[in-house]
Amino acid sequence: MLERLGKYELKGVLGKGATGTVYRAADPFGQREVALKVMQELSTDPNEARKLLRFFQNEAALAGKLRHPHIVSILDAGVERAPNGETLRYLVMELVEGEALTRYCQPGALLDPVAVLGIAYKCCKALEFANGLGVVHRDIKPANILVRSDLDIKVSDFGAAQLAHAQVTQVSGVGSPAYMSPEQVRDEEIDFRSDMFSLGGVLYHLLTGVRPFQGATTFELTEAIVASSPPPPSQLRPGVPAALDDLVLRALAKRREERFSSWSELAAALGDLLGLGRGGAALTDAEKFAAARRLRFFHDFSDGELWEAVRISHWHNYPAGEELIREGTQDEHFYVVASGLLKVTQRGKLINAVSPGECIGEMAYARRDSQRNATVTAVEPSWAMRLSVGEVDRLSDSARARFTSAFLASMAERLALLGERLVAMDPKAGLV
Repeated sequence: MLERLGKYELKGVLGKGATGTVYRAADPFGQREVALKVMQELSTDPNEARKLLRFFQNEAALAGKLRHPHIVSILDAGVERAPNGETLRYLVMELVEGEALTRYCQPGALLDPVAVLGIAYKCCKALEFANGLGVVHRDIKPANILVRSDLDIKVSDFGAAQLAHAQVTQVSGVGSPAYMSPEQVRDEEIDFRSDMFSLGGVLYHLLTGVRPFQGATTFELTEAIVASSPPPPSQLRPGVPAALDDLVLRALAKRREERFSSWSELAAALGDLLGLGRGGAALTDAEKFAAARRLRFFHDFSDGELWEAVRISHWHNYPAGEELIREGTQDEHFYVVASGLLKVTQRGKLINAVSPGECIGEMAYARRDSQRNATVTAVEPSWAMRLSVGEVDRLSDSARARFTSAFLASMAERLALLGERLVAMDPKAGLV
């Protein structure tokens, strides 16, 4: 076995695939473990050799660019001559402690539809981010989606990707036939909607335990993709909501114009199905993200920064009359309202109402003072996300900066509102 490539010390084989071998490796400078993929030796068939080389060049070109919480980061790439004279091409990637999503496509291991929605939502946001950089994956399938034990996911293997403004000729006819779009099967020009079709196929497989299109041969399979329509998932798995049937079948529409018009539209549809209407049931992180993304407070947060915030937050459905903050107590938490309505009182007097998208208690972060000078109570059943000052302090620099900016905007808005009230009470107060 290889012991070292470049600066990386190889520790063991993680797996082998069609294009190479993946090793667990140590990065001595980054002080971390990584996954190092060594591409297989080029075939003597010139067409196959060209395809493999393009796959390597594609992923190498994306090193340092696809930084998203749900995409496997490509950290480095290199070419080295082995002692036997062989040319070794390798990619260094983020190490993901998980397995392929294929595991949950088996009839005996199907996930709850809500969990499937969460996975689809994360994939959708990852592919939306990639498409924003001009990247179409072209090989979305369960084997290329890694899932951890907590059902967090990472989209992997961008070797077959179509890159906008690429400096090399793109390879056509790539992808996994079972999940290919009709336009991909016909070797036509493709865009993000081809990935959307493939994701629809993965979603169908996760919900039902069977692929949407079947065929004894590749020809029969591609004919089915082009000409036949699968039954709604609920026919194969009772309990799948009709709205989810509609979403999956729309993503699998034969004509790309009949699919969702953007990743944002699909994400919004998935978010609506996730929702916040499940009473006191625990929310998945995808449900939290979908709800938070709609809130004004997080408008300027990138997806990565918002995922950071979501993962440290604690969400609770407060019944009418329940206190979130009590005047005179010590508490270092602040809240962002996701739904419902809260009221702020001081010495029993109403001083403010707080609606979805607004924050409350942020002075604990701004002043570093945990003494509360007001009481916050739910007026009606309300979802709110709670975060602590200490947890926010441990976020990345960019995420902390977003919080600071959002807090300043919130305080400026309240000061402006206070000024308006003073003017309403005494018009002369507005004169300067």
